Amino acid sequence: MNFIDTALANQCNLSDDDFLQAMADIYREPEVWKSLHMYPQYIQDVIYIIDYDTELQMEGLGSVLDGSMAEKYDKIHTALLNCGALEEARVLEEARCLSIHSHAYEDDDYYEQMEILESQTAFHNDYDHFWDLVRNYIGKGRNDTVLSTM
Repeated sequence: MNFIDTALANQCNLSDDDFLQAMADIYREPEVWKSLHMYPQYIQDVIYIIDYDTELQMEGLGSVLDGSMAEKYDKIHTALLNCGALEEARVLEEARCLSIHSHAYEDDDYYEQMEILESQTAFHNDYDHFWDLVRNYIGKGRNDTVLSTM
């Protein structure tokens, strides 16, 4: 049983915030990435959002678009849209367009423009509201899952 299975089995005793915190165990059990597709969409989305936020804090917006995170872009962008973080999704999309354009044309303003976009992320603005959106999304996903099993 992994951390997702444990949270699902115990979800009646967990608040939406507790459930969110439980999903952060992806870093303790990274093998779950291989089976993540087997879980409800809201769980997948929350884990992609946690991964996005962690990378954003540790390495910055540019790093989210490069390296191993680049292959997760579509999942991250969709997760942000699904939870209602539309502004965050817009910033990420603009950063991706900038990254693609700048690498193709060796744009000297890339780092300055990326800094401007990074300053528009929830991490640098209304971070609490961003996580409220995620917690509300978890609550809705949990309710929808319960209703679909009835």
